[in-house]
Amino acid sequence: MQALGLIETHGLIPAIECADVMLKTAQVELLGKTFVGAGLVTITVTGDVGAVKAAVEAGVTAVEKIGPLSLVSHHVIPRPHQEIESMVDPLPNKDTAIESTEPAKTRQESIESAQIILNQLCKERVDAFVQEFGLEKGLDFLRTITVVKLRNLAREYKELGIAGRAISKADKDLLIQKLTGYYEQEIQK
Repeated sequence: MQALGLIETHGLIPAIECADVMLKTAQVELLGKTFVGAGLVTITVTGDVGAVKAAVEAGVTAVEKIGPLSLVSHHVIPRPHQEIESMVDPLPNKDTAIESTEPAKTRQESIESAQIILNQLCKERVDAFVQEFGLEKGLDFLRTITVVKLRNLAREYKELGIAGRAISKADKDLLIQKLTGYYEQEIQK
């Protein structure tokens, strides 16, 4: 996680407006919303430090336009510690779990839920997704990821056959090719 931006509002409408403005203002990724209780909603985004700061400033302005008492708090953490990620990471629950005890949930709904979880992209989650749904579905998902996120993901793989500056200069096709080769070898083991 590069930077973490948080805005807490009174009410869902200011939170939705806040998230919309943040995503439109800068290249940030919405990590999620948390219903804290008593009408408090926290919106969490991540991205480059400058982008997160710009998004939070724009979100604060948007919330204040709705109502001066709608904004509770806001904060930007430039480079959060790795363990902080588990605090803001959406945990699997009945709405986002890959597998659900609800019999009515279809395989397609499970895949969509898994993709929501994978929005916090890391090697362990991609490994679990490929194991659960197969290499082809995993690659289909990875093709939807931006090249910047794929580069960050590729840095987590020790045996990818590409490292350092080569990752920084790699295009999406090369990264997908390397990840395909990695998972094909893992499946054969």
